[in-house]
Amino acid sequence: MSGTFTFVHAADLHLDAPFRRVDVADPRVRDACVEATFTAFDRIVEICIDRGAAFLVIAGDAYNTAERSFRAQSRFRSAAERLGEAGIRVFLAGGNHDPVTAGNFALQMPDNVHVFSATTVERVDFPSADDPHCALYGRSFGRSRETANLAREFKKGATDPFAIGVLHANVGGDQDYEPYAPCSLEDLRASGMDYWALGHIHKHEVLTSEPPAVYPGSPQGLDPNEAGEHGCVVATVGSSGVTTEFVETAPIAWDRRTVDLSDASSLDDVIAELDSCCASVRAAAGDRPVLLRIDLVGRSEAHAALGGPSVFDELVAEVRADQSSADPWVWIDRVRDLTRPTLDLDRIRAGADFASDLTRLVDEIGPDEAAEVLEEVLAPLRASARGVGLGDIDATSVLERARDACLDRLVAGEGER
Repeated sequence: MSGTFTFVHAADLHLDAPFRRVDVADPRVRDACVEATFTAFDRIVEICIDRGAAFLVIAGDAYNTAERSFRAQSRFRSAAERLGEAGIRVFLAGGNHDPVTAGNFALQMPDNVHVFSATTVERVDFPSADDPHCALYGRSFGRSRETANLAREFKKGATDPFAIGVLHANVGGDQDYEPYAPCSLEDLRASGMDYWALGHIHKHEVLTSEPPAVYPGSPQGLDPNEAGEHGCVVATVGSSGVTTEFVETAPIAWDRRTVDLSDASSLDDVIAELDSCCASVRAAAGDRPVLLRIDLVGRSEAHAALGGPSVFDELVAEVRADQSSADPWVWIDRVRDLTRPTLDLDRIRAGADFASDLTRLVDEIGPDEAAEVLEEVLAPLRASARGVGLGDIDATSVLERARDACLDRLVAGEGER
């Protein structure tokens, strides 16, 4: 291999994709969500230029649909032209969202963009066959539901100084994603590639370091389950091998929080806790806006007040308006009230009704007896789990939760809202 070079590895841009399972009424927040995938791609372009990358690899799903919206193609072309002006090439493989078929590119891409074949693994020398720094091997999807093991078609050439495999695939059978182009780590190693530029899994992950097999993750999370970091990978190739660095690109963060209202005695306390939660979320996200989901939990004196006619919805709307008007904004996408009413166990024990009898009965059950009862209940579940562990379970805690659930209905007369 001659010289040292840097390339940027991205995947799953999903340009022009809508945010899923979020209802945004505020125009500023809505506009930011519409632009988010494009903004993330612009940041990848800036990283390529700032780091002096030789090329950009996009391992599938650059577009969100096989039709490739005109807006998405236009923005992609503009970004590619900017990269071309900086002398940076783009190597693109189609994935399950954007398989490469005849006629699905309405716009002509600039000469620095190469789209890998959908019929065979294609080899490209970089920068040229006369003086190659590396060889890129890529294969696009030719259909959305690609079920063949495409990784087995990759094979490093005997004279390649450094070989990069570009593939959209589910390596190792990740159950959270469709099993497209399924393969194993053994398949990747058998190819002889020196670096695997993978796509399809939306979270950043280095599957193995020998050779590096990397999912950069998606540049922007698109639904509440895609919290955490999102970005691209900067890879530097030298005489000692390849080093990688993950770089954040998402303009909008997702977050989930649980707020304990056990100490809240009024609606003012609830508002204060929500404001404090949002401040913590904002600080954790740095200068990025956040889409936030919150669960309210705990036995709280404020539980009854939250159950008043339209009180909960109006309180959430008020806090949402305040937080979305800040800079950076926090959009409270959803709040679930999972609080419970407070229980005065001493008062209940002193009574003479069924709730009192139940409370005293639980008091009399010791830890060992509770464990025996729980094991009797769990035995059929353990048998049907076929060896899958159910984890450590605190029998006393389970018993107390069961008692409280019964008392909620016997004493408070309320279920969850």
